[in-house]
Amino acid sequence: MRLINFNQLKDPFLVARDSTAIRYVNDCIEASGIEAIHNVETGMLLLDTGTYQFPVSLNKGDERTDNSYVVSPLTTYTVYAKDELTRMRWPWLTWPLVWLINGIGILLKAAQIDKLVQVNNWLLSTNLYPSNWCGADIPEITNLLVTTYPEHAIAFRSLNHFSNAVLFKRLRLLGFVPVPSRQVYLFDARDGARASFLDHHNTRIDANFLSRTSYKIFHGHELSDKDFPRLEQLYNLLYLDKYCQLNPQFSADWLRCGQRDGWLQLRVLRTTEGRIDGVLGWFSNEQIMTAPIVGYDTALPKKLGLYRLLTQMCLQEAVSRQCLLNFSSGAAHFKRLRGGQPEIEYSMVYVQHLSTRRRLVWSLLSCLLCKIGVPMMRSFKL
Repeated sequence: MRLINFNQLKDPFLVARDSTAIRYVNDCIEASGIEAIHNVETGMLLLDTGTYQFPVSLNKGDERTDNSYVVSPLTTYTVYAKDELTRMRWPWLTWPLVWLINGIGILLKAAQIDKLVQVNNWLLSTNLYPSNWCGADIPEITNLLVTTYPEHAIAFRSLNHFSNAVLFKRLRLLGFVPVPSRQVYLFDARDGARASFLDHHNTRIDANFLSRTSYKIFHGHELSDKDFPRLEQLYNLLYLDKYCQLNPQFSADWLRCGQRDGWLQLRVLRTTEGRIDGVLGWFSNEQIMTAPIVGYDTALPKKLGLYRLLTQMCLQEAVSRQCLLNFSSGAAHFKRLRGGQPEIEYSMVYVQHLSTRRRLVWSLLSCLLCKIGVPMMRSFKL
């Protein structure tokens, strides 16, 4: 088991293994992948266990203040959380919680919460774990990382009890602290055409709508280089302009690398005149898929139903693959109407080697989010 830096990625033995993780980390470093995610500042390593390879993000704790939540828990639990609360438009609830977040934020900064190593961090809203990995080597992984980075917390993001039950239990038994982050929506298509969400009224309507659309669906390999700036623009219109600037700001170069090297599968909706109005990007393994890239021209009339079309494309792809779709968070009511099942997502964080003060702050954060955050997410169906 070893951690591999940029200079070691050209090791002939490593190159010959050609895993998705190796290609991804290589792209992030050599092809300026990190810089191509405009608001992500972190270091990237590769963890090679001998059987599996994982991308690893490394934060020193003094990165940019607007670092994206995909690498910064400080952003996740302060600025991003406050942005989400203000969108609820319930001042009687929002402002007391904002004051609480401001107070917690002071503690989080003092405890250097961003000084951490995150295993299997693909810099996406949702990270996927190898389908056949049960985590038996986590003690060895933890020991390696604690020895190499004794001042850093060790974290695994994007875990939920449905998709990662065995892994979640193993991490808990090893002393990792559960830190809730958000509520995601799962669509279980492992039964293919018999998947229960296909019977939902809105899903059937959207399936008919997609079958009648005048848009043509094009695969990523059919795109030319000049198309990728348009894809970046469409993603930005939805995730950055409509939602939050702290979402990862993927560039055209990053999207191009992903399609070229196979760790991202793109689809676009193109008009008969050739204009691209919608984009979808899948990240997947044998048993689960997620869609970190969704974007459309928000200035176009709502009657075109671009988000409905893109969502239905996702659902149909999951049915075709007979896999689980983790459709991330956001648009909760929309996803529930189509059969999405809510699950609380966690980061599991190892802090036993850190100072007492830093351990206490992580424990306090875990307690507050489990006691206040999770009930709120469930009660308000966020």
